[in-house]
Amino acid sequence: MTDDSGASSITPAQRERIYRKNFFYFLIDGIFFSVAMGTIGASTVIPDFIRHLTSSEILIGVSSSLFDFGWTLPQLFIARYIVRAARKKWWFVGPNLPVRFVILLFGVAVIMIGKDHPTTILVLFLMAYGIAAVGDGIVGVPWADLIGTSLDNRWRARMLGIMSASAGLIMLLVSPLIGLVLSEQGPGFPNNYALLFIAAGVMFVLSMVSTLFIHELPGGKAVDKIPSLGEFLPSLGRVLRHDTSFRTILSARLLTSLFAMAGPFYIGFATVQLGMSSKDAVPVLLAMQTIGSVLGALVYTWLGARSNLQYIRFALIVAAILPISALVASVVGPFPLYIGFLASGLTVGNLFLSYQNWVITHATPDQRPTYAGLFNTISAVISLAAPFIAGTLAQEIGYEALFVVALLMVLCAFAVTVIYVRDPQATPAVEPVTGD
Repeated sequence: MTDDSGASSITPAQRERIYRKNFFYFLIDGIFFSVAMGTIGASTVIPDFIRHLTSSEILIGVSSSLFDFGWTLPQLFIARYIVRAARKKWWFVGPNLPVRFVILLFGVAVIMIGKDHPTTILVLFLMAYGIAAVGDGIVGVPWADLIGTSLDNRWRARMLGIMSASAGLIMLLVSPLIGLVLSEQGPGFPNNYALLFIAAGVMFVLSMVSTLFIHELPGGKAVDKIPSLGEFLPSLGRVLRHDTSFRTILSARLLTSLFAMAGPFYIGFATVQLGMSSKDAVPVLLAMQTIGSVLGALVYTWLGARSNLQYIRFALIVAAILPISALVASVVGPFPLYIGFLASGLTVGNLFLSYQNWVITHATPDQRPTYAGLFNTISAVISLAAPFIAGTLAQEIGYEALFVVALLMVLCAFAVTVIYVRDPQATPAVEPVTGD
């Protein structure tokens, strides 16, 4: 739902035309961005790249989880400021203009630095990836508000599903090229990975173009002043105390993050413990994950448009197949891991989108920035702790212990959504303080 107080002159037919055009602008941006992220996959390419630079499982985990942490951390602070703006489009577009060049520049820098300086490359990667993550976090709340006001529930679910499916189909074509670049026929380390970062960087830059044409519809009302911390922080506590539905979906999201902490270690498990080579493990497992993401996007396009909550429950139970497959693979060999990555692609990417969609639908336009920021910033706490937990488990006890913990977490998340979480349209949100 959107606030029509500033859009009384827009007829339903005109609004539908705006939705249709915005659908394509958001879709183009999302496809480019998703393919770029897939090309440097946080659970495939990046952990394999970092393993060439360090043997520390904790650093490998931190590097792979850095984007999730950087993306979620600043959102609550941004939410406090953007409530002064009735229009959020340029809060989304503006910061993107410089930030989406960072990965491209990092790829070029890797070629210039060369293979003799792995520590320099690692430090530079952490800086570049961190800047890209925080930059995307700064625009995360405006994006949630913009997609909430400028697409209705029907168009939004359809866009997210088609975006994932289209990006997945493209990644199926890209995966063999990634395998070729990382193979012996490729340019060799670190230039092979540098080419992947450059390709992703180009797509990040191209993704910005379509966002310039988004037609923003009126959303929440602007407040006269930024709320003081004395007003803002207690209002967040009020939301957490009194909005039971929001609190339960947040609990499920945190448990899912603890499940996802194992993500960067499946590749290491495949190459270190199962004996697969990087040139085989990375492109093949990425391809399986991509096939799953295409199928999952089609499921989300159909089921998510009807019941976003039902998709969340479906995705969580299917996600449990990945740690189960890894545990089985430790006994019988690599094959079950292919099935696990297929199931992972089927669920995980669209799962986090469906959590975000639940919050966008639950909150009113006035509340949406605060709710989206609170939801994602609290998640950052787990994102910060998760790689240290996962890295310590993998390094001190073993991969299997980590996979058992991940399995328990996803089953707990599923139980929370079944027992406690309800459809957002039936659960009114709590009004936070936004200033005088």
